[in-house]
Amino acid sequence: MVSASVAALISITLDVDLLDSTVLVMPLYILLLIFIVPNYYACRGLPIRETPWLVLLGSHLLILGVGTGMWMLAGEAYSRLLDSFVEQARWVSIFERSLYINLSIVIIQFEIVALIHYLYLALEATKNLQQAALKQKLLISQAELQTLKATVHPHFLFNSLNTLSNITLSTPEAAHRFCLLIAEFLRYSVAYSKKNSAALSEELEHIQNYLGIERERFGDRLETSFEIDDSLLETKVPPLILFPVVENAIKHGIDSCIEGGLLAIVVREQEGSLVFEVRNPVDELGRKLKGTGHGLASVKQRLKTRHGEKALLKVERDNGTFIAKIYLPLSNEEEVLPE
Repeated sequence: MVSASVAALISITLDVDLLDSTVLVMPLYILLLIFIVPNYYACRGLPIRETPWLVLLGSHLLILGVGTGMWMLAGEAYSRLLDSFVEQARWVSIFERSLYINLSIVIIQFEIVALIHYLYLALEATKNLQQAALKQKLLISQAELQTLKATVHPHFLFNSLNTLSNITLSTPEAAHRFCLLIAEFLRYSVAYSKKNSAALSEELEHIQNYLGIERERFGDRLETSFEIDDSLLETKVPPLILFPVVENAIKHGIDSCIEGGLLAIVVREQEGSLVFEVRNPVDELGRKLKGTGHGLASVKQRLKTRHGEKALLKVERDNGTFIAKIYLPLSNEEEVLPE
């Protein structure tokens, strides 16, 4: 369509035969498609938002100059070839007289094709972003599911029911309080596993319920210490983010020590981050419980998918003490997951 339009334009403007201009122009504009191909790779290799304007402009001008020059040489050779088959040479004259018209159209075509390529690449990038957002949402959902599974782990329920049966025989009033703790614990676990965020005060209350349940099982072997910055209580955090760390401290720390020990939880602000610190004793020679490894791993995955490099989980040992620290970007805004 372009070549036919150009042939008609040349025929009218230069007052030449339409057939002659068509024979000359049609193959040359089909050849132009080949010279335009490098434009695509230039656009892909030189993203608009990431490339300095001088580099971008210079690169496209270079491609345009080389492509146009090659096209002009091909047009000159083709017009001479056509003239060699006839007695009255005319195509070289038509090509030279229409050179400015052709150059203008060729340059416009180059720029239009470059814009089309950039539009295509922008649409492709948007599609990739949407796919990445969906993948992130899936990873978050999987991590949340793993957390919920860890929260209502059958082993924990079995221990709680055994403890409840023992309490029921000795102190019915304590059994009533114990049932309320379990009910509140499970209610929070199920309700907040479906939410994007929770207040820090709600998370700490959930941890208190869990420790209340475990305290009935461990008795005096479990001591707890809380050091909380009250100004952070309304801060929004991922729900159930602290529970796997505390559960790990009970299962692999307190339970491994014959005499139990102190479980210390510290929540503070540090350099623009919300820091959870959980400390528990570890008896290297004590009883070891085999774990699945999902607890702390799920916390790391959730932190990565929600906050990227802005959040992390660090663990270390120091003279018989296991220390786990969670760093979260400090924010009071409701976190919104990608739809």
